[in-house]
Amino acid sequence: MKALGDRREHIRLEVVGSLWGTLDVNKRARVVNVSGTGALIASPIPAAVDSTQTVKLTLDGREFTLEAKVRHLRQIVQPGEDGTQYQIGLEFLGASPALALALE
Repeated sequence: MKALGDRREHIRLEVVGSLWGTLDVNKRARVVNVSGTGALIASPIPAAVDSTQTVKLTLDGREFTLEAKVRHLRQIVQPGEDGTQYQIGLEFLGASPALALALE
């Protein structure tokens, strides 16, 4: 019999030990600078250093989807703007010849 306040259809199991997951959050970020091997972006949300992120860049109407490793993170406050911003240094994993050509 279910507890009075428990309306779950499926049983949930307690985790013993460590179990980690990821949560992907799509948020627009401003590209500060970019090269064929990485980028510096300004984002309203931080990303964990050494985490791998999927990054979508739009350049001249073309969209590039890349995997990138977060190499550094710095909290910044922009004068006259609301909220905290984060500068995130990204290293692209795997070369993208199409992106390199688009950046020329």
